[in-house]
Amino acid sequence: MSSLYIDHFGLRKPPFQITPDLDFFFTGGRRGDILTALLHVATHDEGIITLVAEVGSGKTLLARLMIMRLDPQVFAIYLANPCFSRDEIIAAIARDLGLTDLATNIEGKLAALQQELLRRHAQGQRVVLVIDEAHAMPVESLEEVRLLSNLETGQHKLINIMLFGQPELDALLAEPRLRQVRDRVIHRFELRALQAVEANAYIDHRLRAAGWQGAGLFSASAMTRLVKASGGRARRINLLADKALLAAYAQGSLTVELPHVDSAVQELPNGAMHSLDKANRHPWSKPGLGWVLAGCIATAALGLLAWYLKGLPSDRVDPSKSLALGSPPPELPPVLTAKRVAGPEPVRNSNPAAQLSPGDEKPAMRRAAPPTGSRAQEVLDRTQARLKETPLSGYTVQLGAFETVGVLDPYLTRMGVLLDPSQMYAQFSDYKGKTYMAVYFGNFGSASDAALALQSWPPSVRENRPLVRSWAKVKQEQTP
Repeated sequence: MSSLYIDHFGLRKPPFQITPDLDFFFTGGRRGDILTALLHVATHDEGIITLVAEVGSGKTLLARLMIMRLDPQVFAIYLANPCFSRDEIIAAIARDLGLTDLATNIEGKLAALQQELLRRHAQGQRVVLVIDEAHAMPVESLEEVRLLSNLETGQHKLINIMLFGQPELDALLAEPRLRQVRDRVIHRFELRALQAVEANAYIDHRLRAAGWQGAGLFSASAMTRLVKASGGRARRINLLADKALLAAYAQGSLTVELPHVDSAVQELPNGAMHSLDKANRHPWSKPGLGWVLAGCIATAALGLLAWYLKGLPSDRVDPSKSLALGSPPPELPPVLTAKRVAGPEPVRNSNPAAQLSPGDEKPAMRRAAPPTGSRAQEVLDRTQARLKETPLSGYTVQLGAFETVGVLDPYLTRMGVLLDPSQMYAQFSDYKGKTYMAVYFGNFGSASDAALALQSWPPSVRENRPLVRSWAKVKQEQTP
């Protein structure tokens, strides 16, 4: 859903995806230093190294970036899923090296693997085995990896081994039965949670990488709240920042403010904030919250847009800022205009007396009414019938807001070519003492359904930044 706000903020692509993206690598928080060290180890040192980081801290991104930057003479084997049996892990490594005709017994597989490693060593090629999520490896498989570290010439190891995992990896290697593996670990790196200053820089870095060119997009209070709630973990920062941006977009705001972040935080599963408050490894975080992030991701997949219906101070949207079809440039007064949807000329208001002015307390629109039997009157009647339903539930999409009822009929005619005319709604809507003609489309069971439908509409409709609204809030804004 994050793609909804890209155009609103002038971005090229989503800045806070939770999947690893090499274009967004952040060198702060010692990430750059650790990457340099890993590249050095891969080409010089011999033995086993470990890198430990909490879930969502960026270790997978670091592993992939290291592999991409390795010298051409270094061949990397990357195992993203280490839950292999002792036989399977050797076979998987052999397949990555191009070996297909392997013996059925473990001794035969190891012998074939050693011959291939010797051949590559003779050609000047080093081999690095990178195992991600190594904390989940069975003990027997770790023991098998230790045997690989025994493969060597008279002077050099034939394979370097890197184990990337969560803090549970340390506990696993501390077990007495794995002391031979532990004794072969020559370097240990730790990817710590980002400190406050680093987290601020991380957010700004990702926004810039996504195309943001303005000043701070997040207000100071919003940034402070987001950083504290994230615990300094990259994935949690991404999740909260994405939701906060969506909140700002939903309200037509050009900056992210504290209420937007508060709404995003409220979407965290129950208990997440309690766990953060009790943290002791870091001022904001505590290990063992992998299940929390999994819950966050599952929640986001189905309800990424629904949060603002619960957490924002109000569902109301200032029409002069975000709902005009074809909003004027920022340097002009925020007067609503109607943008041409189809046809050679834009829709214009032919009744100057009906125009809103900043001092109007009782705008002319309040007294205006469409002709009886017109398309506009039919839509207004349909809307009133919908608002009288009890219980009133569900969602709709607000397409725009106009200064005068005079534009409604031509607008509905044009939009009826692009969208189902039987699903069009409209009402006199009050906002801060002003009256506007608000236009809506559709009935949806959830905010997510409405947002998905919105994504499939023609670009000429979506470019006007339509907004998902609850029918309950629409009813609150109607003007008698």
